[in-house]
Amino acid sequence: MHQKKHFPIWLLCLLLFAGFLFLAIRLIPPFLAKNTAAQVVPPIADFPSPVSSVEPEVPDEEPEAETETERSVTAEPAEIVEEESPAVIDDSVPEGLSVPDSGEAEPLSASGYGIPEWGHIHRYSDGICTVCGSAPEFYTGFLPHEFYSETDKAGTVELHKYEITAYPVGYGTYNKCFNIYLPYGYDDSKPYNVLVLVHGGGGNQDSWLNDVYQYKDEGIEMCGRVIFDNMFEKGICDPCIIVCPVTEIPQCQGLTASTIQLRQELREYILPYVAEHYSTYAADSSLESLKAARDHFALGGLSNGALFVYEGGMRYNFDLFGSYAAFSGNGEPWETVTVIKHTKEAFKDLTMNCYFTGAGTVNDWQQNYTQVGYEYFLEHLPYLVEGKNAWHVDVEGEHEWKVWFTDIFNALPLMFPS
Repeated sequence: MHQKKHFPIWLLCLLLFAGFLFLAIRLIPPFLAKNTAAQVVPPIADFPSPVSSVEPEVPDEEPEAETETERSVTAEPAEIVEEESPAVIDDSVPEGLSVPDSGEAEPLSASGYGIPEWGHIHRYSDGICTVCGSAPEFYTGFLPHEFYSETDKAGTVELHKYEITAYPVGYGTYNKCFNIYLPYGYDDSKPYNVLVLVHGGGGNQDSWLNDVYQYKDEGIEMCGRVIFDNMFEKGICDPCIIVCPVTEIPQCQGLTASTIQLRQELREYILPYVAEHYSTYAADSSLESLKAARDHFALGGLSNGALFVYEGGMRYNFDLFGSYAAFSGNGEPWETVTVIKHTKEAFKDLTMNCYFTGAGTVNDWQQNYTQVGYEYFLEHLPYLVEGKNAWHVDVEGEHEWKVWFTDIFNALPLMFPS
């Protein structure tokens, strides 16, 4: 007669323990990790940077997965031929400050955005307008609708394709590309600031500049290029060159490998290429010249791109960027601070001109992490002072583009004042 088999008690205990361990790991808030020993980012071996003159076809990218809003894509940009701040208007004049002569200045829009009737755009230094003495006031919702409308002074977007070493594995090559936005009236005879903007998971080189995001309830179509066109036309900030690279590498999956790849591309190819082919504050395309022009280069990103700002920017290229903007993401700031303060000798005497973070206020799973990271930086990097060169501004919305476009609108006048 067979005995009835019972479910082993030891197996039940093991399953319960595994479940408890999984929940514990998932629920521990990130700020508890402050007390853990920071991991040092291992140095990456120096690989040669054989850049092919051939421009291969770039694999199709997956559609942007950052938002549930509908979007459409504009026509693909042409390939390169190789050869003030969002402040709320205050009509009052601060005591002790003279009123500048407005001359024949007229409001730049029907709403007179950004220009008091006595006539100026805010120009910020150390968090204070040098014209009127006011601190910045930020948008926390949709921008004025005029910033979503096409202007007849539109910048141009150029696509550059290239082939480059596969850094994570040390052999082979990847086919990559980046978009370059040149502001209206771009002039080779004058230097421009450079902003590198990194997309989020599932995005590509078009996400920040060319793609169109529909908000039908508001009657709005959002396109980053159009927003930048309007900001520069209205004098909200200094016109700049905007570079939008691709992070993902189709031949090698994973965020870590993609970060290693892009962080070295920035240093060894992308920034030198931009400095060589466009007019920037770098004297030439050498690393020494790029480092010397650090104050005129900024790095920003959203979601996975925000993680890159910390991991691929601050931990690896802190000597190349003077300002940073990270939206809806943080990337273990305690590790970043350790690298900046203790690990990389070349980074220890460097500071930040501007550090700007933000996230959505509704169902943005990165909101708390972004806030925690911001507070940790203020606590451990003494040169960061809230309201002087550091700001955290949450925007009404979810993990979506209407939040991130408002974020960059708020940040740009502080990184590159008019």
